[in-house]
Amino acid sequence: MNFIETIRLEGGRFHLLGLHQQRLAATLREVYGGSVCVPDIEAALGSLCDIPDTGIYKCRIVYDTDIREIELLPYSPRTVKTLKAVVADASLDYHLKSCDRTALSALAEQKGNCDEVIIIRNGLVTDTSYTNLVFHSNDRLYTPRLPLLKGVMRQHLLTEGLLTEADIRREDLVEGNRFGITGVSLINAMLPLEYAPVIPIGIRIAS
Repeated sequence: MNFIETIRLEGGRFHLLGLHQQRLAATLREVYGGSVCVPDIEAALGSLCDIPDTGIYKCRIVYDTDIREIELLPYSPRTVKTLKAVVADASLDYHLKSCDRTALSALAEQKGNCDEVIIIRNGLVTDTSYTNLVFHSNDRLYTPRLPLLKGVMRQHLLTEGLLTEADIRREDLVEGNRFGITGVSLINAMLPLEYAPVIPIGIRIAS
């Protein structure tokens, strides 16, 4: 089985390498056991030639017990203005960032006329098909306590004390909800919070 780390390269600098390395190590130890030899992401990236020193690139690393592929691609974010809440089977499991995204792709196909989906599992809001979620209220920022995948940007913001974990339900995706949530942003390693647009809840989140 192959896994992925997607790293933001901006202005010649790779972002959040420590957190990416931690997740790679945790993934391999869970799958292969504690004695597995863990590849060094920073060393692998250091061997690359012609790293762009301007612009934003997506660095895609495919690995199992070793790093199998490194790809650099110019990055431009998707435009997402509308979201549709869809219900996933309770057995859906994507806690490891696997190359196999079959289940997530099937859920994304249910978006209809919307741009992306918000996935509900066991009655709780989790993620979109490719990002974690940050919900904006007047006094704080919330993120689902049980995401499908604990992304590195989400972890970074939690460590910085910028996010509050909460059990957010489908009924909280409307105006006048119990958290005072007014909008949502989509974040991942390529989408820092400061660059992530705020999508108003209510009319822009369909059921």
